[in-house]
Amino acid sequence: MMANSRSDLPSDFASSSSDTSAERLKKIERREWLLWAAAVTIMLLLTAGIGSFLLPILQTSSDAALSLSLRQEITGLFGVVLLFNLYTVYQQLQIHRMRRRLTESEEIFRLISENAADMTAVVDSEERRLYSSSSYQRVLGYSPEELRDSSAFAQIHEEDIARVRSAAEETRTSGHGNVIEYRMRHKNGSWRVIESTTSLIFLPKSSHEKLVVISRDVTERRETIEALRRSEASFRSVVEHAPYGICRVDRKGNVLEANPALHRMLGYQESEVLLGASLPNDLFLDPQDFLRLSDVIEASEYFHEVELTWRRLDGSRLAARCSGRRISESNQLEGYMELFAQDVTERMILERQLRMAGKMEAIGRLSGGIAHDFNNLLGVIIGYSKLIRQRVDPHQTTLAEFAEEVEKAGQRAAALTRQLLAFSRQQILTPTALDLNALVADMQKMLPRLLGEDVTVEIDLESDLGTVRADRSQLEQVVMNLAVNARDAMPTGGTIRIETANAHFHEDYARHHAGAKPGPQVLLSVSDTGTGMSPETVTHIFEPFFTTKEMGKGTGLGLATVYGIVKQSGGYIWVESEVGVGSSFKIFLPRVFDEAVPKIFSQAPSAASGRETILLVEDAEPLRKLALRFLENHGYRVIQAQDGEEALTVVRGLSEPIHMMLTDVVMPGINGRVLAEKLLPSYPQMKVLYMSGYTDSFIAGHGVLEQGTALIHKPFSEEDLLAKVREVLDRREGETREHSLLNQQSLVTRGKEI
Repeated sequence: MMANSRSDLPSDFASSSSDTSAERLKKIERREWLLWAAAVTIMLLLTAGIGSFLLPILQTSSDAALSLSLRQEITGLFGVVLLFNLYTVYQQLQIHRMRRRLTESEEIFRLISENAADMTAVVDSEERRLYSSSSYQRVLGYSPEELRDSSAFAQIHEEDIARVRSAAEETRTSGHGNVIEYRMRHKNGSWRVIESTTSLIFLPKSSHEKLVVISRDVTERRETIEALRRSEASFRSVVEHAPYGICRVDRKGNVLEANPALHRMLGYQESEVLLGASLPNDLFLDPQDFLRLSDVIEASEYFHEVELTWRRLDGSRLAARCSGRRISESNQLEGYMELFAQDVTERMILERQLRMAGKMEAIGRLSGGIAHDFNNLLGVIIGYSKLIRQRVDPHQTTLAEFAEEVEKAGQRAAALTRQLLAFSRQQILTPTALDLNALVADMQKMLPRLLGEDVTVEIDLESDLGTVRADRSQLEQVVMNLAVNARDAMPTGGTIRIETANAHFHEDYARHHAGAKPGPQVLLSVSDTGTGMSPETVTHIFEPFFTTKEMGKGTGLGLATVYGIVKQSGGYIWVESEVGVGSSFKIFLPRVFDEAVPKIFSQAPSAASGRETILLVEDAEPLRKLALRFLENHGYRVIQAQDGEEALTVVRGLSEPIHMMLTDVVMPGINGRVLAEKLLPSYPQMKVLYMSGYTDSFIAGHGVLEQGTALIHKPFSEEDLLAKVREVLDRREGETREHSLLNQQSLVTRGKEI
């Protein structure tokens, strides 16, 4: 059947792969010219035979009319033969010309089919290949000879055969086919994606229809399209899930596209609402920002890290750091601008807090250093003022008043110094487990008298409040300062509300609020209904000497003291304030799970005399002389030294015991702790009392006094010094040994730090 099918096509078309068109043309012409020559020869021979038969009759005929008639007939016969031969030549020339044209057409078709990128095949009704162009070899690796007589579906992927066969049937039915894609196996075993179009060939003398299949390899195109699709999907996914806002706007600032992050940033729930919104009129707080942005992008096509203030849907402000570029017009498409916006509102707050923390830390170090030197000077001023008052004649009231005023000024200066130390977190704390409810309840009776009758104090305490570890007196100072500050913010009266509650800081909250630590917290809140503060004022309220009060009505250290105490206690303070509404100070202290220690009411110490030997070491000569006078006036034998080196030299020649060493901590050369380390082995019964005006690594870790360490704060009065000296000297023997051992161990472990 294949032979019959193939006979429907011209033999020269079927064997086109073996002979060239020129060779076939020569064979055909040679054969036709031979046939024409044979026909002419036969015709001439036939004419000659007829002539040889008629000529004798013509010559022997006596009838003139008959002879004339025969002569005319013979002449006509030769004329007909000549005309026939001429016509035959003409027909042969026409056929030759037409064949030339047909051959040229076949040659053009052959050249097109062999050199075209597309593959051409002819398939019969039995799905066998009748013709395959040489393009198959270039694309799929199969030569036309390998494909000849093979099934048209031999190389098609088995999953695609049914679809391709259905398309072929549709072409036979409708007369035209559609474009279809399927997979064909390459000769090397790989699969290629083929795109084909099928057309129907109908030959009148043939009972079998044939299909012409034009195919091309679209594997790379499909791979490119797939890569583009994946790239677009990946890019869209990046845009859709980007943490920052991305939008596309036209030249007038109208939003054309926006990703979900921008919707969330600006508070829009539906995309249709944001699309079409105007940057200058709806989204930018200042419409001039868009004009300035347009000028920048028109000049350079790009802009980076431009900070702009946006307006959320609810009207609130949003600080955004923006970058973008201009896309120029192309292919009759209007130009637009791509904008990338990152919400930096929280970051700007954190940066401001970080700058504030750094500034506060620097001011704190400065304040602490100044306070240390002031304490030495104030100790001398206050001490000698008391000595003058003690020595002045009772009748010299004016001189006594002068001395008293000097002492009062010194005490006020000492109070300011303590506030500076509190702000700089260089106070020495004695923390205990505290119940803030009990602390607030103890102060509840005192606050109304302090604040005045026009201020109402409301207390709201949580019943199962957790405990905190802090210095009771310092927290009382915090509540006192906040209450006084609230009263001053309500010149016509108002309400102060003090609350306590349990709280918890999550990791995310602590990460976005500098100074906050994750974990359970206890809240102490002091709120008022006063005048409130602007955001600009809030950023400065904890700075020392910053005040909004009138000249002479405030030192500017109240809130700075609160800040320092809270920070030194490991807490976090947050302020909420609105002008005309009031302020709320929220203090968060880490919760501990120890039982609260009740408040102990101790009696005021009384000055006491003694006969013990005391080694006094102090590098500030005026303060050393003052302490020497205090001690000697009450019977103590005092050996003085201006620094650690001199103290070691002095004690070498002593044969008597040293009952106590009263030493400053920070001194040139050998400091107080190292001096104690050197002397305690030789004088194991010696007590040690340190003098200091602020915390340091030699006495307290993180501002907390180490267990067993005796300390007196500068500046001190005569009564305070004598009472502390007597207290340390009267310690039990066992307590003394434990104290000495603790000191030695601590000094050994911390000696390298010193």
